[in-house]
Amino acid sequence: MRIVTVSEQGVSAEFEVYSFGSGAPRAYFTAGIHGNEVTGVYVARRLIEYFSAHSPLCGTVTIIPTVNATAMRCMQRRCPFDGEDLNRIFPGNDEGSLSHRLAAAVWQETEGADILIDLHCCGQFGQPYILSVYSESEKVRALVRRIPLPVAVHSEGSGGQLFTDATRVRNQAACIIELPSGAGDGSVNAPVGDQCFAALLELLRTEGVVAGKPAGTSPSFYGTLLDAESEMTGLWQPAIFRGDRVAKGQTIGTVDGAPVSAPQDGMVIECPPLRISSPG
Repeated sequence: MRIVTVSEQGVSAEFEVYSFGSGAPRAYFTAGIHGNEVTGVYVARRLIEYFSAHSPLCGTVTIIPTVNATAMRCMQRRCPFDGEDLNRIFPGNDEGSLSHRLAAAVWQETEGADILIDLHCCGQFGQPYILSVYSESEKVRALVRRIPLPVAVHSEGSGGQLFTDATRVRNQAACIIELPSGAGDGSVNAPVGDQCFAALLELLRTEGVVAGKPAGTSPSFYGTLLDAESEMTGLWQPAIFRGDRVAKGQTIGTVDGAPVSAPQDGMVIECPPLRISSPG
């Protein structure tokens, strides 16, 4: 294990880098870019435990389990020192503020990746999905096909994210896996984390890194995420569940009795339970 430290005007941040094996293929896993998204950190720690006990059969596995440790100590999305969203400023700047220097250090660490998977959280009421710009890169599409989680979503592609810039600037096979959190800040959704861990081992089996025959399952590919919105404030009562398939115009719930409709055909990725809702 190595520790990478960056400093700016006497303030420092650091992250741990765990590396197992050598040579190609080179698989990199990052987590904790947003400090309050901890299910991904749990998965990264499980990967570290696994490869500490089972060396890769070939290639290199590198894991950065908590990229933004200062934000995680405060259990917040952004860096507490400069207020930056770390996943909007890649590839960073080693002469900028602390977050920009941190992004530059992570960018440098992941430069040689053949596979780059960044682990995030999508909120308590979501379901796991793979997020990528698969239409822009056959490398990315091939990577996503080999991750046995049910849903692959196309990203809107905002620049400055580790996975979008890795795809576009360095032509790497990169994606995010979004995972539900537990109930409240700092809580892990362990069952979903275990599902993701198993899926990542399955991916690595397709590369010959992990022993065993790949099962060969692939996700279903969907377009970008769309919000179903209401202009009312009131009691939200869902009529669907996450994972349900819906048709455009279908009533998916009500706010104080007024129907809320699905904006498009698709699958429900996130659905809050019975609650008081605000407009939007």
